[in-house]
Amino acid sequence: MKRKFLVIVAILTVLLVGCSSEDDGRIHMPFGGNDYDGANYQEIVSQLEEAGFTNVRKEPLGDLVTGWLNDEGEVDEVSVDGDTVFSTDSKYFPDVEIVVSYHTFPGEEESSTEDENLNSESNKESSEVENETSENTESTNEVPEENLTPENNEDLVAVLSATNELDPIYSEFAEKYKNRIIEFDACITYLANHGDNDTRYDLLLSAGDYVDENTVNPGPIFKFEDVNTYGMGIEDLYLPDYISIGSNIHVTAEIQSFSENEGVFFLNPVKVVSR
Repeated sequence: MKRKFLVIVAILTVLLVGCSSEDDGRIHMPFGGNDYDGANYQEIVSQLEEAGFTNVRKEPLGDLVTGWLNDEGEVDEVSVDGDTVFSTDSKYFPDVEIVVSYHTFPGEEESSTEDENLNSESNKESSEVENETSENTESTNEVPEENLTPENNEDLVAVLSATNELDPIYSEFAEKYKNRIIEFDACITYLANHGDNDTRYDLLLSAGDYVDENTVNPGPIFKFEDVNTYGMGIEDLYLPDYISIGSNIHVTAEIQSFSENEGVFFLNPVKVVSR
């Protein structure tokens, strides 16, 4: 009986070793499929290479247009072996193909084509020079919209200083400046994970400096909903110490809308820094 027991133990040990050996050499992804929003492609490529992946390909899209909210170099999509759905529990061999596609301006991809045309059509050199001159003039004339701040926009000053929780100027301001970028000093009054996600968050903000939990600052209650660190311009997967209740911060964000039902002014974060 004892000998039979020892044989069974030996068989189970062999099976367990065999199963564990099937995963040898596989590497965990350093981030999930929803954790790279707003990240720069160089940071993402660096994280993948530091994790041990050896077949990371960078793919510029050449899709940016002046005035878009996407930054040059911002990641559009990451695919692993052709699949864009993965998590930090996913494991792959080091040489699996990973493609990091990111936003760039079209000129970066067109430069090589322009060089070829200049070499093959030397008789049209003068006209090409004229075209380049006109294009440069047009690009120079395209001045990006200035961020709205309390220093350059009286409407924003009025919004940040209003004392009525549902002041009509909140909706008027949101409609008038929808999708514009604003900057102002703020403080964090609420912070929680978005649902069960450990790397996505909901934040409530008030204008000005934090006083205490019983003090309501002037202006509306601003909200970042379902955002991650990359979306707030933070180059780390997890929250830094200054993203916490009571912290004073400087906010750069896109205006979305004001909800009269919730009494909340929704913003899409661009960058959040400590102050």
